[in-house]
Amino acid sequence: MRPVTGIKILGMRLGVVLLVSYWIVLFTGTHLPSTRVIAPQMNDKSKHFGGYFVLALLLCYVSHTNPKRTYPNASRFGSIAAVLFLYGCLDEWSQQFARGRHPDVWDLFADACGITSAILFYIVVKRLQRSISTPSTSSSGS
Repeated sequence: MRPVTGIKILGMRLGVVLLVSYWIVLFTGTHLPSTRVIAPQMNDKSKHFGGYFVLALLLCYVSHTNPKRTYPNASRFGSIAAVLFLYGCLDEWSQQFARGRHPDVWDLFADACGITSAILFYIVVKRLQRSISTPSTSSSGS
């Protein structure tokens, strides 16, 4: 069985297809007129946190670290955080033009918390995965 990263749809990696699809759905959902009927009953800040958590996680999954950089992981994850935070700013600003929506700095804060949490979660899971998959270097013949 091939890993998820190797699966391609229309010549594109599955992760990239999921990222682009999710980002389009997220953008559309945040710019539809505000209604209570289609939105799940949960706190607005939880929706922002969760939405940006998944977006950041997908972006971490499809991106790669450039080993030629001085601080490759800091560069990669810092870029992801910066791009998504700027997108969150643009998203909040543009909501003033959607009927029933308004920009909210606390929504942006929830977005930033979701981004940061996703990046930290991704780093921890990758390190755990690496430590489990590599055999221990200590010898057991003391």
